[in-house]
Amino acid sequence: MQTLAQDCAAVMLEAVPAAMRVIRQHMRSRRLPGMSVTQFRVLGFLDHYGPATLTSAAEHVGTALPSMSRMIQLLVEGQLIHRHTGSPDRRTVCLEITTKGRRVVDAARKATVEQLTSQLGSLNADEVGRLKEAMGLLLRVFVVGSSQHLPQGEVPR
Repeated sequence: MQTLAQDCAAVMLEAVPAAMRVIRQHMRSRRLPGMSVTQFRVLGFLDHYGPATLTSAAEHVGTALPSMSRMIQLLVEGQLIHRHTGSPDRRTVCLEITTKGRRVVDAARKATVEQLTSQLGSLNADEVGRLKEAMGLLLRVFVVGSSQHLPQGEVPR
């Protein structure tokens, strides 16, 4: 006999990947002409997590360091990220998103929110409220961690 948690997990396995495909499609459609999906993912990574090393950016997107280095050079030339030596280890490359890069990511997020809002239009207000509450629970379980609890009604960034 399946438990309620198992039923929920089975639905999550269907719903979350489907939702992520739609979100990724909307986000990627808003990248700059000529920008690869991987470059756009690097911008999103730096925007969300802040300054990072070349190694951590490469690990995040799943690419080798030489490929990442070439990709970063193009983003630097486009003034979307700033590259500088780290401290205290001057051999470390530190990457930061620029204001221009942040505008690209923010525009994509805004357009994606508008698209998702439109898609949620088929739901009534009660259903949207329940879905928002469920998303907050997912954030609490998977982003914040099950050992940490958010105050009622608060959603982490």
